[in-house]
Amino acid sequence: MLDVKAEYAPLRRVVVATPGKEKQRLTPKTLYELQYAEIPDLVELRNEHDVFVDKLSSLGIEVVNLRKEVNKLSKEELIDFVEANSECEIPRQKLEDMDEGELGDMVISGLTATEAKRIGGKLVVAEDEEFCLKPLVNVMFTRDPGMVIGKTYVKGKMRWESRRKEPDLFVKILKPEKVLEVKRGFFEGGDFFPIEGRLLMGFGTRSSGLGVSYAIPKLIDEGEIDEAILVKLDTPELHPNKGIGHLDTVMGVPAKDVVIYYKSLLDKAKVFLYKGKDTVRDQRKLSEVLKDYLNRDLRIVNIGNADYYDEEREHWLLASNVIVVDKNKMVAYEHNRITNKLAEEAGIEVITFKGNEIIKEGGERSGPRCMTLPLVKS
Repeated sequence: MLDVKAEYAPLRRVVVATPGKEKQRLTPKTLYELQYAEIPDLVELRNEHDVFVDKLSSLGIEVVNLRKEVNKLSKEELIDFVEANSECEIPRQKLEDMDEGELGDMVISGLTATEAKRIGGKLVVAEDEEFCLKPLVNVMFTRDPGMVIGKTYVKGKMRWESRRKEPDLFVKILKPEKVLEVKRGFFEGGDFFPIEGRLLMGFGTRSSGLGVSYAIPKLIDEGEIDEAILVKLDTPELHPNKGIGHLDTVMGVPAKDVVIYYKSLLDKAKVFLYKGKDTVRDQRKLSEVLKDYLNRDLRIVNIGNADYYDEEREHWLLASNVIVVDKNKMVAYEHNRITNKLAEEAGIEVITFKGNEIIKEGGERSGPRCMTLPLVKS
């Protein structure tokens, strides 16, 4: 069942993905190809993720672990995925000799050329750093490949090449009944904020104008939204680790009357309203626009209290990247102490955990919201 009403609604069912062998593929030679900045401590990374998931489960939230779910696919489905995405020719019989667990791990963790040659892959030479099947090193960040609004599952389209297999895999595993596939431009979940029949959406760095132009009219036709608030995100260059990533790296919506807000950037951002097949530029600051859609008495929690050094540091450490788990309750990184305290003063209960290795992950740093794909939020 799918049912997501609003970003700030209580979380009932969510998809996560425990990190595994795919992270071992990160080396100084493969970092650039896989669009990472740093190599994490794998033991600490797993521990941090386990603590995070335990906190969700302890709140009564149903947690679906993608890493376990992939092993429930049939052997034929797994082999078909490997063959469709491998750059090496591997005898099908060699794949059929493996069990579902081995194939499921291969789908996520990838297959090096050296490993492929060992199992009969037809290669003249095999270099250690080459991949026949690229690992899904970002699969832990379940937010981006798929999104749910109302009862519709939106199959995203990823900007970075290293993530482009994820949307297909997520649909194959989750098997949603009603799917809207984004076929043009780029459209990712970190930019996607449902707000009760409307969509707040960022674009410009990861999601694109073409992706937004494709998906939003279709969501209106499906009856899931009646209008959209669009925020243009600017970054120095379209490259991982440079400037701004998704909208959730600069703002969060922990309650209908509270937003976490990167003032220095968002007060300058261009805002557009889409309704009735027309797009209109709204000249007001985003914080003022949001009062029309959230609450006239909206309380703004400025990251780092909008003090330059505190704001820049806590923005970079993803103070806004929070997952709302219940009414006026969110999970956030422990290290963003100034912003967390301000959120508490605004009436939000803040549950924290350490994410010192997690935040190193991904192309543009990642946090609690990045690691969750809500299926039911009502």
